[in-house]
Amino acid sequence: MAKNTVILYFRMLFQMAVYLYTSRILLQVMGVENYGLYDVVGGMVVVLMFLNHSMTTCTQRYITVALGKGDGGYLNKVYSAATLIHVLLALLVATVGGLAGSWYIGHFLVFPAEKLVDVYTVFGCSLWAGMMLIWSVPSNAVLIAHEDMGAFAAITLMDVSLKLGAAFALYLLPEHWLLTGYAALMCAEATLVRSIYWLYVRHRYRSLRFGLVRDGGLYREMLAFMGWSTFGNLSIVANTQGLNLLLNAFGGPAVNAARGFAFQVQTAVTQFIASFQTAINPQITKSHAAGDSPRTNELVLVSSRLSFMLMLFMAVPLLLDTDFVLGLWLGEGVPDHTAAFVRLLLCVSMVDCVANPMMVGAAATGKVRGYYLTIGSTLLSTLPLAFWAVSAWGKPEWVFAVLLCTTLLAQVFRLFICRGLFGLSIPDFLRRALWRIVLTGVPCIAAPLALLRAWNPQSVAGHFGFVALCLLWTALSVGALGLEGRERQFVFQKFNRLIHKR
Repeated sequence: MAKNTVILYFRMLFQMAVYLYTSRILLQVMGVENYGLYDVVGGMVVVLMFLNHSMTTCTQRYITVALGKGDGGYLNKVYSAATLIHVLLALLVATVGGLAGSWYIGHFLVFPAEKLVDVYTVFGCSLWAGMMLIWSVPSNAVLIAHEDMGAFAAITLMDVSLKLGAAFALYLLPEHWLLTGYAALMCAEATLVRSIYWLYVRHRYRSLRFGLVRDGGLYREMLAFMGWSTFGNLSIVANTQGLNLLLNAFGGPAVNAARGFAFQVQTAVTQFIASFQTAINPQITKSHAAGDSPRTNELVLVSSRLSFMLMLFMAVPLLLDTDFVLGLWLGEGVPDHTAAFVRLLLCVSMVDCVANPMMVGAAATGKVRGYYLTIGSTLLSTLPLAFWAVSAWGKPEWVFAVLLCTTLLAQVFRLFICRGLFGLSIPDFLRRALWRIVLTGVPCIAAPLALLRAWNPQSVAGHFGFVALCLLWTALSVGALGLEGRERQFVFQKFNRLIHKR
């Protein structure tokens, strides 16, 4: 797990740097309005892909369980069944999505009339890229389940490099081709990268070959899991692209651009945590499949706590010095509301990073009806409550304030559900995870906040100095308060070995 985590962190650092730099290029070349239109139109496809989110969770769970059992025949059946389901799902999304998206664009989307052709072109290209993503899900699941993080990281690095190249290519296009040209380039990039995933899995894991599976029980079992997962994933789509469409209705493309940049920051930060969780999640599922409940619970507790500790390294400077970071990243012309959106979405991510390991533990049991019904219903309430809040008070920030409240409430429910599903000990979670999270998080934020107000740096060097002090203080706080004794000892041993090698 440690080796895989290191590999994924190198992948994440490169990916994060390229994504942030790409966003800066897109803002400079495309402008706020075009960037906002691309974000909201491309996001419409994500709304239509909630079924794919469900099948991703389902496929990763069943393939990982098959590996945990050591049953090669069952693994091939699961892979074949998942592949067939995803091909049919891609066709369904293309058909229903094309009709529904065209209807929404024609009746509700807010955009300048002269951009009509551009909007439909972006939507069509985004729909094709979404189909490629759906098709590649079984291949991605195989890599993660086998913990083949080297290949996973290498393909990701190529992916983000091609995206950066597409952004630079915009400098060569005339202004009236910017939206359509970028959409076409991203469509081609998605097709190439998803094909490489499939070709690598086909070459590396020769025992996995697609065949028509006639096991109706397996299809019913996977589709039942997918059905309840779909309900839960509806809330994820509603709280990302659904809220984005709500912001479009109240503020137009400019507010969508602010949300788009805030979402880029949130994505970069969550990728920092996802690298660690991607390495440990297969172990949670395999432990449960092997009937090792104590190890399953231990992995969930440790992953929840350490995920939050890792989040602090990214979140503290961004929460406290948001305006400086956005100015450094985007230069002049940062859209209004971006800083507030960033802070609120970071708080949401800090809750989610603690929740994700529990979600993996729940999915490992296969008994997800109660979990997704409760958590999905709680999170689905965000959209109507956000609509009411922004209608009543008029400020778009209320959209993400409501999201934070419902996310916190869902986490409370999640604890009690996981206790029933796989025996998660609530007292242990409160003592070993939540207590250390509070004990570490409060001084990590309070002390730098007091320093920032007393210092009030004006120069770029001063702000960089403040960020460096934040990171140092966070490292000391996590080491002293966030880690347990054996974890602290492990870190010291690795650090000593690194020094002695030099």
